[in-house]
Amino acid sequence: MKIIKSLFCFFIFVGIAQAESEFTDVPLEQLLDVNVTSITKMPMPLNKSPVTAYVISQDEISRKGYRFLTDILKNVPDIHVANLSATEKATTEIYIRGVFANDKITVLVDGIKIKAPTGEPTSFFSSMPLIDVKQVEISLGSASSIYGADAMLGTINLVTKNGADINGINIKATGGTQDTGEVQVAAGKKINEDINVSLTGSFHHSAQENLKQNYPVIYGNQKQIDLTEQNNNVHFKANYQDLTVSYYRLQNINNNSLSFNPAAPISYDYSGKAFWNLTNQVANATYNLEINPFWQAKSSLSYESTELSDDSSYRAWGSSVPVSWFGEAMRFSETVAYLRGNINWLSGIEFSFMNSIPKNQYADTRVPKYKSSYENYAVYSQLNYDLNETIALNGSVRIDVDSRYAPTVNPRLGFSWQALQKLRFFGAWGTSYIAPSPYLIYETWNMPEDLIYHRPNTHLKPEEMMTAELGFNADPFKDNQFKLSGFYTDGKNIVRIVDNSFTGKANYNDNLAALKTYGFQVSEQQLFDYGFSADINYTFTEGKQDAEKLNHIVNVTNVPEHMIKSNLMYSLDKFTFRFTGRWFDEMGTHESNTIYKGKSIHGATIFDTNLHYAQPFKSAEWAVDLGVNNLLDTKYYTVGVNDDFSGGLPRLPQETRRFYLTVGFSY
Repeated sequence: MKIIKSLFCFFIFVGIAQAESEFTDVPLEQLLDVNVTSITKMPMPLNKSPVTAYVISQDEISRKGYRFLTDILKNVPDIHVANLSATEKATTEIYIRGVFANDKITVLVDGIKIKAPTGEPTSFFSSMPLIDVKQVEISLGSASSIYGADAMLGTINLVTKNGADINGINIKATGGTQDTGEVQVAAGKKINEDINVSLTGSFHHSAQENLKQNYPVIYGNQKQIDLTEQNNNVHFKANYQDLTVSYYRLQNINNNSLSFNPAAPISYDYSGKAFWNLTNQVANATYNLEINPFWQAKSSLSYESTELSDDSSYRAWGSSVPVSWFGEAMRFSETVAYLRGNINWLSGIEFSFMNSIPKNQYADTRVPKYKSSYENYAVYSQLNYDLNETIALNGSVRIDVDSRYAPTVNPRLGFSWQALQKLRFFGAWGTSYIAPSPYLIYETWNMPEDLIYHRPNTHLKPEEMMTAELGFNADPFKDNQFKLSGFYTDGKNIVRIVDNSFTGKANYNDNLAALKTYGFQVSEQQLFDYGFSADINYTFTEGKQDAEKLNHIVNVTNVPEHMIKSNLMYSLDKFTFRFTGRWFDEMGTHESNTIYKGKSIHGATIFDTNLHYAQPFKSAEWAVDLGVNNLLDTKYYTVGVNDDFSGGLPRLPQETRRFYLTVGFSY
């Protein structure tokens, strides 16, 4: 009955959603021929992908007014985004097909990981600028068979421009409501046939939501609430023949972490001192060697680090003093590929050496100095084989040996079958894992139990997940594409806290939870005459979880059961107009919520618009974007904000209406 209801909602909803590929002026067939590298670490046409994949081009980024990665993720059909969150693991929550995904998706810049290398809480989706990005690749499903830990639900790869692509300077300045100010600059040059150099930088400041004004019933009697956010980014890339050297750095300063949720009990501090200062960075050197026209090799050496600064006042649950940490990793990988006709084979090894260090300076002498050092060794292999002109097969497997736990083996199998000229079937099955981070093992870094009522658990096992998908694409009419796919996710050994607060014993983390989600996605895309394009996507998601192995199964929380995303575009010469709609409903609440008591609550309908104008002038170009987020100023929550805070820790309200104006200049 729920599936029938879901299909009914899809067909009656009037709107246009973003689906498998973004619309441009070119035919859909050309869009599907674009190559994607992050799915298999080898170039693969989108129309041969065994998994759902999305490619957002440089032209789409520009004409739709996207400035940061979250602008794209909000409009991806399978992803639900909560901009302001009440979780200590993120400030922007990402849910993929019913599963919280911030720590279960691998984020890449030119194929190089950029995230907390040792698993500490981090979120930077809202601070990754797009000014030097020429293509964003998003693939869904298990990817641990080639990327290892964390690639449980998919990958996001930002393919950036080199010096020759930029060939000058590009500047964007943005101003808007809520005290928003922003500058993005990209400069690059091809010095000669062998050398390309590019340098990109960005700075963003915003006061975020005025909760006292926008939500007076909940926050009207609170003292000062400061949600100021500040992000900056630096990206350097240089190419010398087959050698590429790069450095990517993100810094995010805000106070949307768990212990300073303004909707939490009044005892918490909402002042400007309540913030965290988090920095992610990666330095990489990659050498590509073409042995002959068929054999290629790639050597890569990376240094990654994540640091929560000492001046942050962030507190984890139960900590009596501010928490800070430093995690780092040194990685070396060697890959060999054979690319010839219908056979593409790739194999490689990867060595990782990691440290995770708490930086707290406790006066209590009972607190030991703690440092975690460990290693991971991996070998992987993958084969793409075109059985004939219509059937393409993909298989891969990776073995990881970590010094902290038993080896993990993760395979993936997939296929693409062009059954008819305008009908393609695809499917994939795979397993994946995420390593138990020192942050979760020690939680509050091994402080004495009588201080924080929490003890470490050095026996944590990796979380495991299986994903499967089966679907088809069809082109029933001219300039039209239809897609239907079903998905299933099975997670085991999910880490949750063992709450002993009512027994007087110490809390600790353990591999307690299991979850299963399933659903389907259906989409329709159409190019019209006179510059119009439109598409609509509906996703149905349902699932169950056993959070504490109490033989009491509950619905997954924070995830919409019904979600529709829509997109309408009109292009005329130098103008492009975008109108986007997002509708979600039946958000699951936690069973401990005293008002909703595990029942689903209604979501919201959100509309965004953007008007883009570009004017070439000799060797330069001016561009202007005028946009509005949450056009109707819909005031909505993620899950279960209560006026009297009686439902436990509530969820933060989402963004109200926001205007912005971006002026760009390239030369």
